Amino acid sequence: MTATAVFEVRDLVKVFRARGSFRRGVTRPALDGVSFEVRQGEALGIVGESGSGKTTLGRILIGLDRPTSGEVLYEGEPTRRMGRRARQAFRQRVQMVFQNPFASLNPFRTVRSALADGFAHRPLSRFGREAAMVSLMEQVGLNETMLDRYPHEFSGGQRQRVVLARALTVEPGVIVADEPVSALDVSIQAQVLNLLNDLKSRLGLTLVFVTHDLRVVNFFCDRIAVMYMGRLVELGTRAQIMESSRHPYTRMLLSAAPRDEPGVRIDRPWVRNEVDATAPRADACNFAARCWARQALGNPERCTTERPDDRPAQDGRMVACHFGDEIPALAGAETAR
Repeated sequence: MTATAVFEVRDLVKVFRARGSFRRGVTRPALDGVSFEVRQGEALGIVGESGSGKTTLGRILIGLDRPTSGEVLYEGEPTRRMGRRARQAFRQRVQMVFQNPFASLNPFRTVRSALADGFAHRPLSRFGREAAMVSLMEQVGLNETMLDRYPHEFSGGQRQRVVLARALTVEPGVIVADEPVSALDVSIQAQVLNLLNDLKSRLGLTLVFVTHDLRVVNFFCDRIAVMYMGRLVELGTRAQIMESSRHPYTRMLLSAAPRDEPGVRIDRPWVRNEVDATAPRADACNFAARCWARQALGNPERCTTERPDDRPAQDGRMVACHFGDEIPALAGAETAR
C-alpha cells in the first residue's frame, strides 16, 4: 500500500444467496475479486450500471456490510480486525452520504437536534456548540434560521446539504457518497457537486463517489473506477477514462452517455446487446458475451477461457481486457461503419 493511501481493497468478494423457494441455494457474486486503493485527498469515482456492485462496495468500505472474503485496510489496518476503540475512531473518520436524503433524516427531529448528536462527541461548551452549528450551516450553503426546521420543510437539495452538515459534525477524513445527486434536478445537482468540491478543497476530504452518471465523475473526480458485474474492469485518471479508455465496456458506457455537443462526432462504439443475466465464469472475461471488440477481432476464444489480468500498467492505469491496447483503434473503426 502506498504511503498516501487511505483505503486498500484486496481481492474483495461478496456473495449473496438468492431467496425464494424456486431459487434456494443459488448464489451470485456482487463483488468478484476487486482490488484498488483510495488515495489521501482524492475524489475517486466508482461508476457502472445497476447491478455492477458499486453500492455493495461502498457499504463494505464503511463497514455496513461484511465481505465474503478478501479484506479492506484503512490506514494500513484491516477493518475486520479492529478493536472497539479503533472501530469507534473509524466510524467517526469515515462517513457515508446516501442517495435519499429524506430517508437519512428523522422526520420528527429538527436539524438542530440532528446535528447535536455529532457535536456531542466534541469538547464544546453550549455556546461553542451553537457557534459551530451556525458555522457548519453556512459552510453547506444554509443559514442558522433553518436549524429549527424539520426535514419536510426543506427541498431535496437542501436536505442533502443537511445530510452533509450532519456528516461533517464529527470532522471526518473520508466521505463515501452513494448516488447523492441522482434524485435531484440538474441545476440542483450542480450546486451540490460544487459544494462537495469546495468542501474537499477547504477541509482536505477524501471522497469516494458512487454513481452511474459519467458526466458527474467527469466533472468531479480525480480518478475513475469502472465496474461491471462485480469486477473492476478499468481504473485510471479522469483523462485516461474519459478521453482514451481502453476497455470495451467503458467505451459502451461513454457511447450511451448524453453528449454536451450534439452532432459532434466522437469515436465511441454504439451500445450492443443486453446484460447477460447468467453468472460469469471465474476463468473467463465476464464481459465476453456482450463485447463488441471480441466480435471485431473475430470472436477470440481467449476471452471465454482466460480471465483478464487486472494489474496496473506503468502509467497507473488498470485495464482488465486481453486486447486493451487495441481498443482505441477498434473503436474508431467501429464508429466509422
